[in-house]
Amino acid sequence: MGFPADLLTTLILVGLLTPSACYNFCNSSRSYMSLHVPTNIRQLRVGDISLVAGLGDSFTVANGARSTTLFRVHEEYRGDSFSAGGRGSYEYGSTTFPNILRVFSRHLYGYALGPGNVTSFNARFNMAEAGAAFRHMPVQARRLIYKMKNDPYIDFQNDWKIVNLFIGQHDQCVACANMTQFSPANYNNSVRETLDILKQNLPRTLVNLIEPFNLGLIEEMMRLDPMCYYAADNVRCACDIFTNKTQMQQLASGYGRALRDLVKTGRYDGNNTFAVVIQPFFRNFSLPRNGPGIPDALFFAHDCLHFSSSSHGVLGIALWNSMLSMPADKATNVHVDTNVMCPSTEYIPISN
Repeated sequence: MGFPADLLTTLILVGLLTPSACYNFCNSSRSYMSLHVPTNIRQLRVGDISLVAGLGDSFTVANGARSTTLFRVHEEYRGDSFSAGGRGSYEYGSTTFPNILRVFSRHLYGYALGPGNVTSFNARFNMAEAGAAFRHMPVQARRLIYKMKNDPYIDFQNDWKIVNLFIGQHDQCVACANMTQFSPANYNNSVRETLDILKQNLPRTLVNLIEPFNLGLIEEMMRLDPMCYYAADNVRCACDIFTNKTQMQQLASGYGRALRDLVKTGRYDGNNTFAVVIQPFFRNFSLPRNGPGIPDALFFAHDCLHFSSSSHGVLGIALWNSMLSMPADKATNVHVDTNVMCPSTEYIPISN
């Protein structure tokens, strides 16, 4: 039996116990929780975070993450989502971003608990929807705000929140039909509207803006495995990846630049209770490979498109490490053998 939450918090605050002492995570006597709840986002420690949420498409939904056949890849395994899922725990090997954060913030709330659609009990604040495009993000933001405001278990005004926004994959799958509609400029506009909504209506919030994943990389797996070609082309991706590989690469790069350009405008700077930070670990992403140098199919679900449950754990570490890194030190690729970082700065870095 563990400590009751209130006793655990008290022991941490008075310095008699640290999260690392409880869970053998970080060999440090440093405190990861503020003695008093901070009022400035630049004095925010990981242990101060109370709520976590996710916005996005099927990659945040974690479609097919635990599916056993191709015909079940449409199932939504939200609890396994690298950015907004909390099924299991870090102690038992699940390294999603919320599960790592829970080591430091045992009162964390909002992560998805298990499978189900966006209206299910398990979804909590994982508001992503399969098939969502960037134009749907403002609606998701409003739904998140409404849901938080009406949740009796949270202090809407005072709880510190992290919102992980990851969008642009589904857009690559349908952009071949209308490149103007799915242009980086329109992507910028929709993300800007989304962030403006969050800034105006969601107090005490840090937004992790995750650069999109380049779906054109899947073309190599399709060439090597006919089942991957069938799955990606007919189950999930409307645009043929073979003929649109370059276009997808250009879109992913363009969307990433759009995010960076938006943040560089300074639109979200200078606010004590709201900040947006770019997390670039997908920018130069390359397919994980096995011993002979062949793309590792285990990184993906049975549709060879979405991420498997184990890769969601890898990506959870990537997001966590990126959030804790200074801008010049943020990784722009994902390595499957990377260890979880312990916080090395007193506060979460709020800079781009």
